[in-house]
Amino acid sequence: MGTKEEKHKTGKWKRISLIVLLSLIVIVVVALALAPGFIKNYINKNSVELSGRTITIEKIKYNYFTSTLQVYNMAMYEQNNTDIFVGFDTLFLNMKPLRFLKHEINVQQFQLVNPYSQVIQTDTLFNFTDLIEFFATDEVVIEEDTTATEPYRLDLNLLEIKNGRVKYTDTELENTIEMQDISFLIPQIYWGGEESSADLAFSVGHGGSISTTFDYNSKTGELTGEVDLNKLAMNIALPYMQEYMDFKAMTGTLDAKVNFSGNSDKPSDLLLSGTAQVDSLMFTDPSGREVLGVAKAIMELTSSKPLLFQAEVGKIEITEPYVYFALIDSLSNFEKMMVPPEKETVADTTESEKTEPYDILIDKFVIDNGLIDFSDQRLQEIFNYELSQVDVDMDSLSLNSNWLEINSSMKLNKRGNLEAELGWNPYDPFQHIELNYVLSDFQLPDINIYSKHYAGLPILFGDMYYRNQTSIINKQLNSENELVIRNVEMGRKSGGLYDVPIKLALFILKDKNGDVNLDIPVTGDLSDPKTDVGKIVWNTFKGFMGKIVSSPFRALGNLLGADPKELEEITLVYSDTTLTRKQIRSLDLLLELEQQKPELLIEMQYLNDRKLERFDVASQIVQNNYTEKTDKDPIRNRKDYQEYLKNETQLDSLVVQDYERLLAPQTEVDSVIVARENNRLEMVQNYLKEQNDSTTIRVLEYKDEEVLNIGSRPLFKISYKLAEDEVAVEDSEANQ
Repeated sequence: MGTKEEKHKTGKWKRISLIVLLSLIVIVVVALALAPGFIKNYINKNSVELSGRTITIEKIKYNYFTSTLQVYNMAMYEQNNTDIFVGFDTLFLNMKPLRFLKHEINVQQFQLVNPYSQVIQTDTLFNFTDLIEFFATDEVVIEEDTTATEPYRLDLNLLEIKNGRVKYTDTELENTIEMQDISFLIPQIYWGGEESSADLAFSVGHGGSISTTFDYNSKTGELTGEVDLNKLAMNIALPYMQEYMDFKAMTGTLDAKVNFSGNSDKPSDLLLSGTAQVDSLMFTDPSGREVLGVAKAIMELTSSKPLLFQAEVGKIEITEPYVYFALIDSLSNFEKMMVPPEKETVADTTESEKTEPYDILIDKFVIDNGLIDFSDQRLQEIFNYELSQVDVDMDSLSLNSNWLEINSSMKLNKRGNLEAELGWNPYDPFQHIELNYVLSDFQLPDINIYSKHYAGLPILFGDMYYRNQTSIINKQLNSENELVIRNVEMGRKSGGLYDVPIKLALFILKDKNGDVNLDIPVTGDLSDPKTDVGKIVWNTFKGFMGKIVSSPFRALGNLLGADPKELEEITLVYSDTTLTRKQIRSLDLLLELEQQKPELLIEMQYLNDRKLERFDVASQIVQNNYTEKTDKDPIRNRKDYQEYLKNETQLDSLVVQDYERLLAPQTEVDSVIVARENNRLEMVQNYLKEQNDSTTIRVLEYKDEEVLNIGSRPLFKISYKLAEDEVAVEDSEANQ
C-alpha cells in the first residue's frame, strides 16, 4: 500500500511539474511570439516620451531559431508630425547573439530597403537639433575601470542598402540637393586584423551617380580606395556660388576618379591621385545671357597630400573656354553680378590666425581655342570685339614661385594676330613684370567706334603692326612701343571728346609707301597711388601727336631726305632782289612735298618787322644821297659821312641810325618797304608757278596784326594742314 501510494504521489508530482513546465514553455513561447508586437505597439504609443518624436512601425518579426529580425515600414516624423524625418520600408538583421559571450559582435546579414532621410538647415539650426537636445544629458564623470577586459571584435557581413534617398535643404538659399538610388554592398568588415572592404553606389537627384570602393586592414592600418563621380550635374553647386555671384543658371557635368591610400596611424600621409573632367560648363547672368563657360576642362592630379597642403598636378587643359566681358557705365558685367558681402562683427582676437600656404605644382597648364566676347556699352554706339582662338601655354607653374611665365596667342576679330610673352611675380606684380607682345594685321576699322567717339574721326581702312616691350621694376614703368600703320585713311572730323590732331599727324608721318612708323616710349612711377597707367599712355600718345603737328619738320625732312629747317622757314635779307640757291632749294622741296602729299595744304606766311626794316631803308636812302652829293662811298669814308650827317641835321651826339632816320623822308621809306615786300612775294610766287603752274602752295601776304612780325627779319614761315580741314572751315563760315 505504502509503495503504491508513494508511486502515486510521485507520478502526480511529475504530472504537475510537466504541466507547470509546459505552461511556462507556453507562456514563454507566447511571450516571445507576442514580444515583437508588444514592442511595436509600445514604441508607437510612447515614441514621443522615448525619443521626443512620433515614430510609427507597421510590423516587427523575429525568428528565434535563426536570430533574424525584420522591421517593416518604420518612420520617424518631423516636429510637425506630418513630414517624415527618417524612415525605411524593410530592415532585415541576422545576428549570432551567442558570440557576445566571446566578445564578438557578429552580424551575418544586414539589409535596409528604401531608406529615406531629409536634412533641413535654417541658418545654423537643423531639423535634428531638437533630437540632440532631447538626448543630451549632464556630463557624468566615469571612474576609470582598471579591470582589463577583452575588447569586442566586429564581424559584420553582407551589409547592404538598397534604393536609398537622402534630401538636404538649405532654407536660407532655397536650395535642395537630393541623392537617389543609394545602393551599396559591403561583403565583410572584420575589425580585429582581417582586411575589410566596402562598395557604395548611388545616384544624385540633380543628375549623375557616385560610387566608391574601400579596403582597410585594421591590423596594419593600411587603407586604399577609389571614388568615382559619373556625369554629376554641376548645378548642384549653383546656390553656393550665388552667395558670391548673381548667376541665374549653371549647366555642365563632372566626371572624376580619385584614388586614395594611406594609414590610419599616420593621417598626414593620406595620398590622393586621379583625374577630373568638366564638360559643357556654362554660367548665365540674370538676363539669361551666357557669360562664362568651358566646353571641356581636364585636370590630372599626380599626387596630393591634403593634410600637408601639398599637391602636384600633371596637367590642366581647358578646351574652348568662353567669357563675355562687358563694360557698362563705370563697372563691368562681372562687377555688377558680385554679391556684396554681409557686414559681420569682427571678433576681438589676441592672435591672428595663420593658415598654411598650399604648395601646388602644375607641370602643364594649357588653354586651347578660347573665345572672349568684349562689349563696351559706355559709348554712344556699342563696341563689340571678339578675341578668338585664345591659346595659353604654361610650364612648371607653382603657387609658391615668385616668377611665372606665360605664352599666349589669339585672333583679333578673326583677322588680326597677337603673340604675347608675360613674366611676373604673382605675389607682388608691380615689383617686377616683363611683357613682350606683337600685334600684326590689326584692322584699324575694327576700332572705328572708339576713333569717332574720342577723336571724332572715322577710320575708313588701314591695318597696324605693333610691338610692345614693357618692363616694371620696383614700380617704375618703362615701355617701348613700335608702331607701324599701313595705308590708313580717315574720314572727316566731326565732334569727338578730345581735339587731338591724329589725322594730320598720321598724314604728316606717312612715308613714300604710305606707312607710318612710330617709336613712342612710355614711362611712369606706379608707386604713386594716383597714377593711372591708362592716362599715362593716353597723355603720352596725345602729346606725341600734338608735337608732330606743331613741329612736323623732322618727319617731313625724313620723308624728303632734307634738313628739317629747310621745311620750316625761308629767310631773306633786306637787300635780296633775287632768290638765292638756299631759298630755291627750300622751294623745290616744298614742290616735291606737294607732289608726294597732294592732300597736304602748304602755306607760306610772310613775316617782317617793318620798324626794323625802316632803319635799313633810311640808311640806304641817306647813304645814296651822300654818294650823289660827295661822290664818295659812306662805308670807306666813315668819318666824313658822320660829319655830313651832323651838318645836315644840325645835331650832335646822335648815333648814325638816328641821323639817318631823321634825314630819310617817311613817305619814301614806306614806299621802299612796300616795293621790297612786293618783290619778295612776287619772287616766291613766280618761282612756284614757273615750276608748277597748278601748285596749291599758298604765299600769304603781310598781316599787320600778326604778332610773329615783332622782331622778325624778312622770312616765309611754312605751315602744314589738311586741305579738307580748310574746306570744312570755309563751309562752316559760309553756313554762319
